[in-house]
Amino acid sequence: MLLETLKSKAVEKGLLKPEDEINLETAYTLVRDMPYTRASSRDPETIIREWRGTCSGKHYLLKQLFAELGYPSRLIACTTVAHIDPKDVKGKLRKLLQQSEGRFVDVHNYLILELPEPDGEMIVDATWPLATKGMGTVVNERFVLGENQKIACEPIKTWVVPESGDSQEFKNEILKESFTPEELEHRDEFIRTLGKMTNSKFWKFAVWLERLLKGNKRS
Repeated sequence: MLLETLKSKAVEKGLLKPEDEINLETAYTLVRDMPYTRASSRDPETIIREWRGTCSGKHYLLKQLFAELGYPSRLIACTTVAHIDPKDVKGKLRKLLQQSEGRFVDVHNYLILELPEPDGEMIVDATWPLATKGMGTVVNERFVLGENQKIACEPIKTWVVPESGDSQEFKNEILKESFTPEELEHRDEFIRTLGKMTNSKFWKFAVWLERLLKGNKRS
């Protein structure tokens, strides 16, 4: 079971104690806080083993973990186009956004968790780790049953990913139908660069320092 694999890895990393049990909130938190970086595969076992993933891999895994806990969920795919001012970012990200005039395209994944009445269902988005808070990302710090989380983008068109078939192939088809080859090449490079930057110790230090300076100004 994936829950056992997740727990074993979390204990190995010092994130859980051997006697700890994994519930919905614990599963969500562990997956959310995996570094935002593409794994070598989006297979759930690979995501756990390499302890990293982006929106697709994290939610493919989380969907199966929720199912093992007795809660069905629907995997959602949505197109999104973000317009980001290159001046708001630094380094290679700024160059990439200057090339695209601030335009970034994607197909984002998240979940709709089905709950017993009266809660019904809730949006779950575990894309961004808590460690990226303050970097301009949408971080969902709380997991409360029945309380919708924020989606990490502005959806344009939305699909429920079929239970049968390959989820990644379904996403790839949407990408090809929705965006140009040039946009997709830019997207891949942007995601790779973003993953490196958000996991950089220097980047995290810069965010911490900026918060500290802002706090001192208020006082």
